[in-house]
Amino acid sequence: MNEESNDLSNEAEALADILAWSADLPGWQRDALRLLCGQTKLEPADITALVAVCKSDSPAVPLDTSHIRDPAASHAVVSLGALHGLVNVNALAPGERLSFGKTGLTVIYGDNGAGKSGYARVLKQLCRARSPKGDAILPNIYAGSRGVPTASIDFFIGGQKRSATWNQGGSADPMLSAVSVFDSRTANVHVENTNDLAYTPLPLRILAGLAQACQDVKAKLSAEIKTLEQQTPVVLSKPECKPDTAVGKVIASLSGKTKPDTIEKLAGLTAQEEARLQTLITDLSGDPARTVRQLQTQETRITAVIDQIERLIAGASDGNRTTLREAHFRLTTRATRLRPPLQVSLPKNRCRTSARISGRLCGKRPAPIRAKPPIPDSHSQ
Repeated sequence: MNEESNDLSNEAEALADILAWSADLPGWQRDALRLLCGQTKLEPADITALVAVCKSDSPAVPLDTSHIRDPAASHAVVSLGALHGLVNVNALAPGERLSFGKTGLTVIYGDNGAGKSGYARVLKQLCRARSPKGDAILPNIYAGSRGVPTASIDFFIGGQKRSATWNQGGSADPMLSAVSVFDSRTANVHVENTNDLAYTPLPLRILAGLAQACQDVKAKLSAEIKTLEQQTPVVLSKPECKPDTAVGKVIASLSGKTKPDTIEKLAGLTAQEEARLQTLITDLSGDPARTVRQLQTQETRITAVIDQIERLIAGASDGNRTTLREAHFRLTTRATRLRPPLQVSLPKNRCRTSARISGRLCGKRPAPIRAKPPIPDSHSQ
């Protein structure tokens, strides 16, 4: 007796340590500990609720002293009171009630097909039993309408009466697991199958359940992240703009805190960008290939003119101008030497005075006059 008391005391201390340790945990983990203190494992609906708490979509209900039951309560005596309110359970008549005695042995008997096995099937679902897989309760096949098998049960925990309702597929009251049900079908499981017996103390079971809850929450969040990534538009997941531009930086840092004004400001165009856009639209409205050919032709012509101007500039150098002037002077001098003398005839009865002829000529044959060579022009080439 003293050894059992020591075990209960140690278990209570371990639960108290878990409560103190959980004070620094995130809210959703404290909520998971609260759930694990009242049930053996977390259901899918519990994981979904924890994910919502983790994302701050729902408030957390953290573990406190009211959620930790006294370990001695697990040693309380649990006894059945009555099974009633059976609906859609085999061919059992509705409104029947099966009562159990508070003390002694309760014997239930009847003819074949009276419904003894039907009540036993419900008890195996409510209490603890090693039933074979697929041992579900079927409704009355002759009934016009079929529904989910349901039942109500009254039971006692340490002399205090409690009631619970059961639906097939749902969970029963955890305290009913203290009642074991054994029949011929469960006997085959014990005889033919391998049975592993193990006992895990409540504090260790709670911690193991929390570790499994962390893995389940992580898997669910990873699945949601992957779904969101698949729904992300390509313009955001693989933007065409460069990462060092203003738009690229905003796209890379998009989050729930991004202000709409920032997006709207970058979505518009400045006056300079609008003018550039109109220019591009005008340029691209025509035939680009034809425009390229025209530009190439203009480039060829301009290049030819540039080459010609460069040759003219090279030919008009000071040295060339001097050489050309000297050549022109020599050519003019040679032409003057080879030209015959200029003769001027004047009438006999007239005399003229000329600045180019010295003396007077009257009635005499004038002397020949040589023409002076032209003076070279310094600006002539």
